[in-house]
Amino acid sequence: MEDGHNAIRILARDEAFYFKNNSGATEDEKFDWLASELERVTDDLDKLKLDPHQCKYLKGCALNIGNKYNPKAEEILIDAAKMNPTMYEIWNELGDCIWKKGDKKGARNCFERALNQQRNKVSLRNLSIVMRQQESVSNEEIEKSVKISKEAVTLDVTDGTSWYILGNAYLAQFFLCGQASNVLKCSLNAYSKASADEKVLSDPDYHYNKGIVFKYLDDYSNAIAYFSDAISIHPQFTECLNELNDLKDQIKKTSLLIKNKGKHKGKNIAMMLRKLKEKTQCQNPSKVSMTTFDQLSNGSNEDKAINCILISSIVPNGRTPFVCICLDIDSNCFALNIYNIDCGKAPKLGDVMTVPYPQKSMVNIVIDGELNDFEMIRVDTPLNIMINNRQLPRDTLAPLKLTTTALT
Repeated sequence: MEDGHNAIRILARDEAFYFKNNSGATEDEKFDWLASELERVTDDLDKLKLDPHQCKYLKGCALNIGNKYNPKAEEILIDAAKMNPTMYEIWNELGDCIWKKGDKKGARNCFERALNQQRNKVSLRNLSIVMRQQESVSNEEIEKSVKISKEAVTLDVTDGTSWYILGNAYLAQFFLCGQASNVLKCSLNAYSKASADEKVLSDPDYHYNKGIVFKYLDDYSNAIAYFSDAISIHPQFTECLNELNDLKDQIKKTSLLIKNKGKHKGKNIAMMLRKLKEKTQCQNPSKVSMTTFDQLSNGSNEDKAINCILISSIVPNGRTPFVCICLDIDSNCFALNIYNIDCGKAPKLGDVMTVPYPQKSMVNIVIDGELNDFEMIRVDTPLNIMINNRQLPRDTLAPLKLTTTALT
């Protein structure tokens, strides 16, 4: 049986590395190659002296390689499970197979049956994924998904795939359970551990998801680098291409608007600065001191707050934060990135904002031969700021959309 396992492992590895080893290949070319290889491998399996359930299991594994559902694989694996219902590997493979046809409930049942036979990393990480893919996912289910992924890692800390799935679980938790930046850092740590696995590094989704983490940490240089890596592996990765182009467009627009102060003439700038001076405000004067942008430190400023006026904005298309181009009282111009905000209730031209505990960072990146160099403040939630002396209500919030493959 080991010879059969080795043949399938080699084919699965070649399938995983196909786009990396065949630059510029299309999905159709990969499909034709895989069909030919499957025919060869299944013929070789018939020549091995195996028990009937072992032969069916290995054939089912071979036919199940790839991302497309194969009804023949399901049929063979069902037969294998009937012959030996205590072999957890069969349930894992059957669950993976019917998962591909959209039967998430059936897949989950298979993975749970496998775990009833033996706690194993494949069942745990697959169960973690399928839990995140249910139509209605509660915070409790997401947290359980993370817990199960952690258990998979503890069973084999050297398995890069388990670390990758844990990173995805954290990323899903970030989007669906409150957008806490410390969760993103946990995701990034898991992805870093996964990078020791060559198979993980050949997966464009790994690079795409890691790029998403860096984007939401406002580390645009690394975000662009990882999106570009994903596209170099899989040039037809449309979602990643869109994400990369949108991010580059946001950076270029932000840089230009800051350089020309929102395209306003001097008279308008003077008028808005007067308005800002008239509406000095503070969210909590007893705990923070008011300052200007140039007096902020890079990173967190726990004891400070800043007043600013919106002079322009960039409305997101679902992939980027709401970007406010702002001036402070000393005429410093900077970007204010507000996450998780309903665009219909976002600040408007001339609104005066108070931002307590500002998180300051710098952007210095060349795009299409042009240097984009500016500074910005990050706001994780609009509930942390005041607009025109008013605290924003909870209905200002708009949950972040899960625009990653973190459900996988």
